[in-house]
Amino acid sequence: MGGQPAPEGSGDGPVPAGGSGDEVLDLVTRLAELLVAGGYEGTLGSERRLRAVAAAYGARAEVSVGAESAVVGVGGRSRVVARPPEVPQLDRVSALKPWLREVTAGRLPVAEARRRLEAIAASPAPYRGWARVTGTVLFSVGFGMSIQPTWQQVWITGVLGVVVGLVMEAVRARGASGRVAPLLCSVLVGVLVLGVERAGWVSGGTIQLMVPVLFLFIPGDAITMAVLEVAAGRLTAGAARLAQSAVALVTLAFGPVLAAAALGIDQREIFDVPVAPDFGPVAGWLGWAVFAVGVQLVFGMRRGDLPWALLLVLGTYGVQLLAVRGFGTLAGTFLAAAVMAFTAVGLGARQRTPPAYVLYLGAFFVLTPGSHGLRGLEAWVGGHPVQGLHDIAGMVALMVAIALGMLVGVTLRRGPAPAGESA
Repeated sequence: MGGQPAPEGSGDGPVPAGGSGDEVLDLVTRLAELLVAGGYEGTLGSERRLRAVAAAYGARAEVSVGAESAVVGVGGRSRVVARPPEVPQLDRVSALKPWLREVTAGRLPVAEARRRLEAIAASPAPYRGWARVTGTVLFSVGFGMSIQPTWQQVWITGVLGVVVGLVMEAVRARGASGRVAPLLCSVLVGVLVLGVERAGWVSGGTIQLMVPVLFLFIPGDAITMAVLEVAAGRLTAGAARLAQSAVALVTLAFGPVLAAAALGIDQREIFDVPVAPDFGPVAGWLGWAVFAVGVQLVFGMRRGDLPWALLLVLGTYGVQLLAVRGFGTLAGTFLAAAVMAFTAVGLGARQRTPPAYVLYLGAFFVLTPGSHGLRGLEAWVGGHPVQGLHDIAGMVALMVAIALGMLVGVTLRRGPAPAGESA
């Protein structure tokens, strides 16, 4: 789980009383566990937060955060936490921001800080199951409009969104591991799309119809964060995220192959051919607006945060649209990522706005590095290796452009990082 980075240092405000070394270590360790569980903001930002919280209670923390674990030391004692990272519940991310501000300003005794942190971690999902299913539909339809603005795309991705949303709710209700959901959903999506294609009910390629709803599971932010961490010298964390992301993409791409086998269909039916659009340029803007509402419902964003997130989504789309037309895909995506990061960090630093992570999560999806990888893998397994390699190479180039653009944007907004750190 992430939030706006806490101020560096410990000199602001009185140091709260009542914080023994063990209590401070408990608090910092619990915070580390939550940050690792939602660690797609990166390891360096998490380490800065942990050190700042310990410093607020007059302690020095020695911390080392990896992709799925952290080592925390305070007062000569150390602890290790490990959690699999995933996209966090966004209302908790927003709640963490004022908590960090109060702690680092010296306004919360350590016991009260721990109590409030546990309340944030235990807060229930802000929307009911039917709303999350609706969000999955809006997410899928909105993103689908960016791939293929046709009525066919709308109705098929809408139906697939209902199916995937219901599967996700069933997994949640049974308390089953969410790790099985991507494969299960990709198989179901493959069966449905290949089935209607076999019946002759659709035109064009099948990959364009599968990707939007499966995009819900694509770790595009993790892929780009991995490149950022490698660039910052965090080779172990970056490599771990890349490996995890690669497995996720392969899992999603493998589902349609199983579906084709179950239906007795040749894998070459999994192909990528667009059809002529039914809508004009306004469809892109409308689609991304619908998508932003889907992100709110699926990932638990607070209602008051939606206007800010929508601003970033549409702003990123507009900048990318203009920049790509003027400078080409790679340079345009680089510029859009830089502007997005600069804006998100700037707005996130304000007291009454959502944290940067909440602001840029939806906007990050607009840049779509992961969708190229999934389309490439599906084209590859579908018997179209040349096209698949082309799309996968495009994904690699795009994620580098996005990572470098974000790095430039954050650096310009915050200024140079201290020696030995990265912005």
